[in-house]
Amino acid sequence: MSQKDFYAVLGVRESATAEEIKRVYRKLAKQFHPDTNTGDAKAAERFKEISEAYNTLGDAEKRREYDEMRRLGAFGGYPGGGFPGGSARRGGRGPSGGPRMEEFDISGIGGFGDLFGSMFGGGGTRRPAGPEKGQNVETTLTIPFRTAVLGGKVPLDFTLDGVSKSVRITVAQGSEHGSRIKLSGQGGPGVRGGPAGDLYITLEVAPDPVFTREGRDLIVVLPLNIVQATLGTKLSVRTIDEKTVTLTVPKGTASGKRLRVRGQGVTQGGKTGDLLVELRIVAPELLTEAQEQLLMQFAEAAELER
Repeated sequence: MSQKDFYAVLGVRESATAEEIKRVYRKLAKQFHPDTNTGDAKAAERFKEISEAYNTLGDAEKRREYDEMRRLGAFGGYPGGGFPGGSARRGGRGPSGGPRMEEFDISGIGGFGDLFGSMFGGGGTRRPAGPEKGQNVETTLTIPFRTAVLGGKVPLDFTLDGVSKSVRITVAQGSEHGSRIKLSGQGGPGVRGGPAGDLYITLEVAPDPVFTREGRDLIVVLPLNIVQATLGTKLSVRTIDEKTVTLTVPKGTASGKRLRVRGQGVTQGGKTGDLLVELRIVAPELLTEAQEQLLMQFAEAAELER
């Protein structure tokens, strides 16, 4: 395990939560990524340090082991002030009652890794580090509204450690804004023969010019003129999968009334919602003189009937 202080590399406290560490890592990785710092060797080295730190602190088990090493003094001298390649002292009382210090040589211990191994039965022999899983990678992908509702495949292009990669993502039917997809083995390369990390994709659903969504229901707004709303009519509306449905608008329909088309909403978790058609009365902007006269006659007749 590296003897760098990973908390210092990321600039977070030891008590930082996993979410805080992830947030800081994303910010730093974006700032120092090779794609945005072309030819900057210092930025590339900083990005490497940040990735190494997050590879440890972003994994709960690796972080626990790292914290234990850190507690034992791996990054500021050993407990009691000893350092590898020197000597340590053990306190006590001398024959005259004064302080006695006994020295013992630890120059044969080849660093903290050997000391840590000997403390837990390693006999002072450093065991070779085993394979480690590669770094997990997080990214976002914007998908069309209809793809989120109906499902489908969309391409994703991203850059990992300066290498461009392209994969096709399968979007599940009924996916929501903020849904996450995991692609195993598509993250950073493994260490010492270990498996590659995973790629986590957060979906961002683009708005649609026609439909909006409320849970499993889809909403579409349909305009009506005053005559249609007053006398009633039949209208056609298209569903999300391009089917045509005919609706009967009853007489005296008020603006904002919703008509329900069952089974034409979002399918999610084995259940399908409905299509809600919201009727909006739209007043004409321009009228001929004859049309104005007719409307005035209508208004007067309606007033007399009250």
